Amino acid sequence: MADIILKAENLTKSYGNYKALDDLSVEIPRGSLFGLLGPNGAGKTTFIRLINQILVPSSGRIYINGQPITREHVSRIGYMPEERGLYKNLTVMDQAMYLAQLKGLSATTARARIKKWLAKFGIENWAGKKIQELSKGMAQKVQFIINVLHEPEFM
Repeated sequence: MADIILKAENLTKSYGNYKALDDLSVEIPRGSLFGLLGPNGAGKTTFIRLINQILVPSSGRIYINGQPITREHVSRIGYMPEERGLYKNLTVMDQAMYLAQLKGLSATTARARIKKWLAKFGIENWAGKKIQELSKGMAQKVQFIINVLHEPEFM
């Protein structure tokens, strides 16, 4: 059997009589690509919020590497929503530094990794640009870079 990085068992999230997620069970093997597809209201965002411990399940369990999920596990997850969660008035460098340090990187490590990733994308000159100056696609590129700075175990 494959090494399972994430396992959800009988996850349910209810709000009164409404079930946003109803008895979801899934295993995601390490190294795989896994997508959540479904219509609006299918529970995709709820599942992601449960994994990131933004919400608490009404019932069921989530495991990371075979262990019940903890805040420590969440710190090793990279999450990139469709809607950009970036501060528009900050520069790319300031935004990246702030979020990298929230994930526990030292300022020195964060700055070095930011420079490396900007160079990898050929956008070193963007470090001083404000997020509001970037197109949606370019801001998403910056958001991707920010999400890999702490070298997440999975995204």
